[in-house]
Amino acid sequence: MPLPFEAVREQLLRAGVSPRYASRYVTELREHLADMIERERASGLSVEQATERALTLIGTDSDLARATIERGAPRSLAARAPWATFVILPVVLWMAVLVVVIVSMLHFLWPVRGLAPSEMPESYRALIAVGSFISRYLVGALLAAGCIAIAVRQRLASSWIWLGLGLIALLTGILGFHVHVIPPQDGHKGGTVYSLAALVYAHGSVNLAETLGAWALRAAVLFALAATAYRIVRGRLMALPR
Repeated sequence: MPLPFEAVREQLLRAGVSPRYASRYVTELREHLADMIERERASGLSVEQATERALTLIGTDSDLARATIERGAPRSLAARAPWATFVILPVVLWMAVLVVVIVSMLHFLWPVRGLAPSEMPESYRALIAVGSFISRYLVGALLAAGCIAIAVRQRLASSWIWLGLGLIALLTGILGFHVHVIPPQDGHKGGTVYSLAALVYAHGSVNLAETLGAWALRAAVLFALAATAYRIVRGRLMALPR
């Protein structure tokens, strides 16, 4: 049996009310309902009769939600400024991740600077693999998951969400920390390159076409997965009673 006033929570969330405020309000309603049931039982009513009487006195879910909204219940930032939540915030977090990855990897790899991966101790090669996995797969997945979590928690249905997921896919699709050795050729001495971009090298230089193709493919896959997950979760939530 569903807990009382869940429909009130849903109506508040869909109206843009802050999830924290909605949860606190529903908790207060349940506590008030429990007190009223105890008072009605003290008058000699059974549990079922007391519960029915208390619910009638409190009012319908729609009336409770409407009254709260009309009193000016605080709206969440995601509802008031979805462009900031789903576009600006992911960009800021993406830039923060770049700084953290760059600084941390340069710090940990400083003792083996200038060495090719094959010349590095196993622990450093493992570190490069971890950095590559985080930048290639984890960053985009976490940003997309955060975007989806905010949207479904607030029950939002906005084009800004799709724009945010697309932007996350594009920004993180090119990420991929790796160490590449450029061999000496044509008078150039070559060297070891540390990169945060998932570049495709061919004959000692970046193959632009393959790099752009890989970027587009990774971005498309991430967006498709994030969009599918969002549709599934949102579909289940929208099926809840209003």
